This record gives sequence, structure tokens and C-alpha cells, in this order.
Amino acid sequence: MDTATRRKLLKTGLAAALFAAGGMPVAAGARSGGRLRVGLSGRPGGHRWTPQAGFGLFQSLTGAGLLFDTLTEIAPDGLLQGSLATAWVPSRGGAVWTVDLDPEARFHHGPGLVAEDVIASLDLHLAPGAPGFGLRALVARMEALSPHRIRFALHAPNADFPYLLSDPVLLIGPAAGLADAFAQGVGTGPYRLVSFDGDRLLAERVGAPSGEGAGNWFDTVEVLALPDADHRTCALLEGRVDVIDRVPQAQLARLARARGLEVLALPATEYIELTAGPAGSPMAQTALLRGLRAGLDRGALARAEGLRPALAHTGDPEAARAELARFAGRPLHLAMDPDLGAEGARVVGALAGQLRGLGLAPALAGPGTPAHLRVRRGPMRATLDWTLRIALRGPGGTTPVAGRWALPAERPELLARAVEAGPALILAVGDANLVVSDRVGRPDRTGEGWDLAHARLARRWWRS
Repeated sequence: MDTATRRKLLKTGLAAALFAAGGMPVAAGARSGGRLRVGLSGRPGGHRWTPQAGFGLFQSLTGAGLLFDTLTEIAPDGLLQGSLATAWVPSRGGAVWTVDLDPEARFHHGPGLVAEDVIASLDLHLAPGAPGFGLRALVARMEALSPHRIRFALHAPNADFPYLLSDPVLLIGPAAGLADAFAQGVGTGPYRLVSFDGDRLLAERVGAPSGEGAGNWFDTVEVLALPDADHRTCALLEGRVDVIDRVPQAQLARLARARGLEVLALPATEYIELTAGPAGSPMAQTALLRGLRAGLDRGALARAEGLRPALAHTGDPEAARAELARFAGRPLHLAMDPDLGAEGARVVGALAGQLRGLGLAPALAGPGTPAHLRVRRGPMRATLDWTLRIALRGPGGTTPVAGRWALPAERPELLARAVEAGPALILAVGDANLVVSDRVGRPDRTGEGWDLAHARLARRWWRS
């Protein structure tokens, strides 16, 4: 039995119930076949596919969305469902979780999934700086109870642990030759890697088409890295791609009027943050962020480019200058995330102006120059919504109904509050958008809470 057919048999009942409950019927005209072509603002992060190389939109869509699976996943209406996990049972008040694995799941090169594969994959995130470090740090110990059962012992009770396992960074690959398997796209997902040249990834369907239960309506999926917004817009208008993301506000009205296109707005699903770079001692990095936290007018940074303020305060320049005196007169190197886009880059320009007003000398870090500060743009993820809930309500409580961890209107202030004492400073919060051609169809809901339909649009959409 191939992966696609097996997935359909296992998930048909659950998927049908979720689609019915969430108002997401598959259109009568839906059909399998053809190629889905996606033009993304994000860059892959290298010429070898790996979730460890700057995890962003490209890795989210091609990883959890195509080639690999996570243990759990979130339906378009926000409800949790199993992916590689078929059951999860808590004990000791949520401090221990026993997770059963799909016994029929197989990797693209043949071997079946076993508990050791999950343990090895999650242990990739043990190193500080790994994309899933904060999630892996919740787990004190993992133990294989059988080939298809794992016990997770957490450092503290966490009722939301199964929800956090859906994060698209927590991909599962084969323990044997794990690094090479990730580079070659060898996972359990509904598509296998055909080619990847650094800017273009092509994947083909595994097994026979079987629709919503297996997530493989398309014969092939092509994902293009198109960092320039004008290039993405032209590619969509000329019919070279079916979906693009992160369209500047100035172009949205034009595309909304174009025949055969639809704009999907995802409110408060992206943010721009400032973190310490590798330059300087840990003590100096902490002092720098502390001074900027006091002195920056984050509301002005956001409003200057039409983004939402991250936190409603205007800064205290006098207090900040005292904290930042040690940095005065020396170059302060900024590194910019290549995924920032037009709005993000303008925020960086406004940031540089405020830094100069605080007596600092900002300059862009050149190749090989260690950065004092990094400015990056990140998509909202389910785990970030969980962080916001903790900031709002404290560590108690249970998973909210339909995954509504934070309402979009709450997110800007909650994002800032959640990291206010930590190593990151949220500068602004933005609304993500997708522009979709009528050449593809989709459920009524696309996953409003997070970008790129929870990174799984290639699994959930079809040829119209």
C-alpha cells in the first residue's frame, strides 16, 4: 500500500469530520493533476535543502508542506489532528506524554517510520540557535517504548505539548543518514524531491492521487524563490505562477481588480524583530538591547510604513543614552534578513535614523563582518501564538477552542510583551497576504491564523 492510499484510509473519517465542522467542503469541480506553482518572497537559505539553514517561508512550505511530516498538524479551522502521530495520551498532569506513531508510515526510500527516527530528528534541535531549540528544550527525556510508541518526559507539565509538536520546524526524517536525508528531501510527505537548485524546488506526487485525506491533489509542485515583489507580481499576472505572497500594499489594489485573481489577507501574521548579533560580549549585547528597549519609538517605526505598532510606548531617549554611552562613536553593524521585503527594509531605514538620534553610528554589516544587531522578519507560527497565550494568561490553562490562541488585534502588544525581557525586540507587526489565481481551488478556510495556510497549501488545495 503506498503512502497516499494509506493516509487516505487512516484519515478519511477524521478529515471528513473536520471539514464538516469547519465549513470547508471540497468543491464539486475539484480534480487532481497538474502542477501547483508558488512564487515566494523567502529564500531557501542555501543550495542544500535543510531545515537548519535559516528556517523561513521557503522551508515551511517545502518541508512540512511537501516533503516531510510533523507528528501533529493543525487543520484550517485551527483544530489539532494527527499526522505521523495517531494518538497522544498525557499522564502526571501533562508532564509526561505517550505518543503512538502511524505503523504504516514509510519514508520515500522505503524504510518504515520508527520511534528512533523521531528521537533523532527532534534531537537536531538541541543546539542553541537551532530553529526548534525552544521547543526541544521543553523535553527532558525521550524514550522509545516500542517501534511505534514514544514517551516524552517534560521538564514541567504542559497541556499544549501535542499542539506544539505541529510546528513546521519539527520535521521527521530517517535516523540513518539523517543529514543527507534532509538534504535529499527524503521524508514521509505526500511529495518527493525531484530537483532543487537553490532558487527552484520541484517535487512529484508519491503514489496515486487521493485528495483531501492524503494531501496530494497535484501531480507536481514547483516552488520558486522570487525575492523581488515586482517580479512575483509579474510572474502571477503572466501566468507563470499560481500563488504569490507578501505583496506590497501599493500593489494589492491593482491585483484585487485583476480578472481571475483573489487577495487573501491574514491579519497580524508576520512580525519584524531585532536581536543581538554575534559581535560583542554577552554582557554588551544585553546592555545594547536594554538601551534600545528603553529608547526606541517602536510605534513610530511601525506607523511610518503602515504596519501595526508592536508596543504602545514612545521610548525614553535620555534613559537610553545613558545605557548606550559605551557604544557611542563606534560603528554599530546591522544585518538585514533577506526576507524583509519592501516594508521591512523601510522599517530598517527608520530604525537607523532613530539609532543615530540615540548617539549611535549604524552601518550595514558587509560580508564577513560580525553584526551587533540582526533585523529579521518572521511568519507567525502556532508556537508563537502559544507564547502569546502564556504572556497573556500565565502558564496555566488548557488548549483554547479552535486554536484561537490570540486574536489578530491582540497580537502586536502580546508579541512585544512575550519577549520584552528576552533576547528579542519586536519592532512592528504586519499582515500577511496571498494572491491566488483561479487556476487552483481551495477549501472555504485557508488557515487564517498563520501564513501560507499553515504552510500546507500544497497539501490542501487542488487544480480547479
